[in-house]
Amino acid sequence: MTAPTTRLHALVRAAVLASAPAATLAQTVAPPAAAASEPAATLPTISVRASADTETAASPVPGYVARRTATATKTDTPLNEVPQSISVITADQVRDQGSPNIQEALRYTAGVRVETYGVDNRSDYFALRGSSVGSTLIDGLRRPLTGYWGLVRNEPYAFERIEVLRGPASVIAGQNGPGGVVNLVSKRPQPERAGEIGLQVGNHDHKQVQGDFTGPLNADGTLLYRVVALAKRSNTQVDHAFDDRDLLAPSLTWRPDSSTSLTLFAEYQRDESGNVNGFFPVVGTLRPGPNGKIPMDTFIGEPDWDTYGGTRWRLGWQFERRLTDTWTLRHSLRQDRTDGKMRTMYADWEDGFVDSTGAPDPNGTYLNRYFYAADDEDRVTNADLLFEGKLRAGTVAHTLLVGLDGFHSKASQRYYGDFEAPPLDVYDPDYDNYPMPALPDMDATVTKARRLGVLVQDQIKIGDRWVIVAGLRHDKVRTEEGESKPRTDEATSKNLGGVWLGDGGWSPYVNYSESFEPVTGRGGPFKPQRGKQVELGVKWQPEWSRVAASAAVYKLKETNRLARDPDDVNSSVQRGEITVKGLELEVSGRLPAWDLVAQYSYTDAQITETSAADTRYLGKQLEAIPKHSASVWAVHSFAALPGLRAGAGVRHVGRSSDGVDAVDVPAVELFDAMLSYDTADWRFALNINNLTDKKYVASCLERGDCWFGSRRRMVASVSYRW
Repeated sequence: MTAPTTRLHALVRAAVLASAPAATLAQTVAPPAAAASEPAATLPTISVRASADTETAASPVPGYVARRTATATKTDTPLNEVPQSISVITADQVRDQGSPNIQEALRYTAGVRVETYGVDNRSDYFALRGSSVGSTLIDGLRRPLTGYWGLVRNEPYAFERIEVLRGPASVIAGQNGPGGVVNLVSKRPQPERAGEIGLQVGNHDHKQVQGDFTGPLNADGTLLYRVVALAKRSNTQVDHAFDDRDLLAPSLTWRPDSSTSLTLFAEYQRDESGNVNGFFPVVGTLRPGPNGKIPMDTFIGEPDWDTYGGTRWRLGWQFERRLTDTWTLRHSLRQDRTDGKMRTMYADWEDGFVDSTGAPDPNGTYLNRYFYAADDEDRVTNADLLFEGKLRAGTVAHTLLVGLDGFHSKASQRYYGDFEAPPLDVYDPDYDNYPMPALPDMDATVTKARRLGVLVQDQIKIGDRWVIVAGLRHDKVRTEEGESKPRTDEATSKNLGGVWLGDGGWSPYVNYSESFEPVTGRGGPFKPQRGKQVELGVKWQPEWSRVAASAAVYKLKETNRLARDPDDVNSSVQRGEITVKGLELEVSGRLPAWDLVAQYSYTDAQITETSAADTRYLGKQLEAIPKHSASVWAVHSFAALPGLRAGAGVRHVGRSSDGVDAVDVPAVELFDAMLSYDTADWRFALNINNLTDKKYVASCLERGDCWFGSRRRMVASVSYRW
């Protein structure tokens, strides 16, 4: 038996055994039938599937429509009282759409651009409102992203919901990109025993087993547990590029009384994959080469040793204590320890096609290659301490939040540089002619960062018509990179917004917000990236309906973004000012016999100020960012055959360019579909993403390389639930 198979079986056994104590306990403490008539001996039944009346900012959501969030304010707040654009992607939507990763789970969300690097498997790359790669939070704390390579991607199955807050959000999120943040809300213990075991099989030899088990551990329900486990073995649309994952995430909640809650959690995840990234040139991808287009399944590395990924251990807790009728204390801490590595190659797009010796040949079938490798060790600790007060003066109610948060990170990296490698015939590859080079002995480059942020926020509700949200935060970040002199960046960020709560669920709002993010990279030191935005919008979410809609217009200014140095591909420079103007429309709903989501986004993202040497960028749409995008996804439940559901979706990604209007990437329409059948205990489903197997180029970058989009993915699944 191979090592991966052994790990697969071990994870399945661990998940099943984890659910056994609760099942045994439930049988042991279950009262006899006669006791059911004695109210004092019967515990109340609480459904894991929260209704609109019991929903919290972290609870499960039936269907696609949530009503509450904590992402924008760090307090449990109705969505229509948040004066900022926000979307909630529920676990039901992720399941119905068959999203295999966080990046693809965002495909039907307004203002989000995925596939900025095509079908990249190195990380979850996405852009929010045309801004640089969006920041990610996990349960309100910053996700570690201090290293460059060997990152471990977050698994969608481990989260209850994915929330997208658009626009600058430093008052709440600390240092983050101007476009917004994505907050991943973890699955946590529930008071009612429930469980699920699922199996998946699909094309590209995809195999996956997963389990989710939760419930009480004692008779009075003061101890609750949850275990989420997953094991995946899969290939990809690129030959020789596999995609394996093991995940085990247990958590335990202790509620000794109604005023106190402590949740302890842990997570182990191992990711290992092959390189799907070719870094192929424009000629041969977007435009036919002398011998046609490069096959999309071409693997650029060497199968014997190409690898990417690592392991991550995650430990932490979430504590809440109601101190008085007015004040509540909350404290969260999480530590991530990630060890990753990369051994791979990329195509030299600057040389174009060559012959078998690497010499230029306009009719050649070969591309030169570079070998590069890295080892990363990341140690990140995040924590916050918050006091929330509920105060009232006449008809004016205040939800006051004061506190501090911060993190400490240490990233050790050995980057072994770029080494010339033998060219590869990308039309008829022949491997095993390049053993992995011996890596030189070298000291690791150590980067340390320490951040402390202090914030104060007031949510003021005046009567039952007006809500004003005002926040102020000061951040101080100290960074030490290698032998460079330590540097300190600090900034004060502001947020001010107002909502009018109209009749019928209408909530027009206005908002001003700011962001602050120190940046590092080769070619520095650099100034912190800053963002400022004004947004006007309206939300509609009536109490009597499971339908929500929103519309927003905004103007976002971003300064000090990193860009590629035209004189050195391995270094970065900062260019003046980027202005993004946009319109976003979004609707989600649970109607009789239908679940649906739809969105339209207009994103005009241009460089509006720059240096005299970079005037060629002025007035150009940012690379890989389309001006127009739209999508619709709908699922129908058949009354004639209860349990049968069929869904379909279409995604339109508009034309994009390379940032200097030298290369245009055509618009594309992609279709997705699903079919499922549910009984009381079983669910059978078939998901097909990119139904027609459309072959397309997702983006082309200014430096000269293009990225293929995701081909058709078919997955059949079966799950048993109790």
